[in-house]
Amino acid sequence: MKYYPDISHYNPVESWRRVQENCPFIISKATQGTSYVDSTLDEVIRKCEKRGIPYWLYAYLNRGEEMEQAKFLVNTCKGKVGGFFVGYALDVEAGNSPSGVQKAMEYLKTQNTKMMLYTMYAEYERYKELIAIRPKRCAWWEARYGLNDGRYNANYPSHEGADLQQYTSEGRCPGIEGNTDLNRVTGMGKKARWFTRPRAGR
Repeated sequence: MKYYPDISHYNPVESWRRVQENCPFIISKATQGTSYVDSTLDEVIRKCEKRGIPYWLYAYLNRGEEMEQAKFLVNTCKGKVGGFFVGYALDVEAGNSPSGVQKAMEYLKTQNTKMMLYTMYAEYERYKELIAIRPKRCAWWEARYGLNDGRYNANYPSHEGADLQQYTSEGRCPGIEGNTDLNRVTGMGKKARWFTRPRAGR
């Protein structure tokens, strides 16, 4: 079984060897707002680069000034990432305006990386137009938990067209301490290998 976790400082990695063996890629929090940097950012980058683990870095977008937050994400990370960095993700769950998120996405389009847009299942109507016009190199990552018992339940799928589904916050992943957000590649769009290949053109 392969695991696709997304983590932050709330999810300490106990064994990077086990993560390497079980996780084709990881997603890790980098920033929030325009001043907060996750305390694990440097370690995640260092360990992923050392072990050859493809990794994504995301910004939790506070409401307002979304483009400035995207710039802060890039400016914080660009001097640190290496060859196994795949791309940036925008975590949109704070009641952000679609226009603000669009400006943040347009800024990320200027970077030579892949992108992901994370939205909540219940907010699909709010962001569906933005999802529809996202760039080709931008995956749509949707959260829908259902029973949230650590397992994916086919009775609670993502919306059609989502590339990645966050299906629980109560998952367990080899090498990571405690409960962890877990995701599945839906197969409706981008395949698993897309999430592991660095740079937009690969």
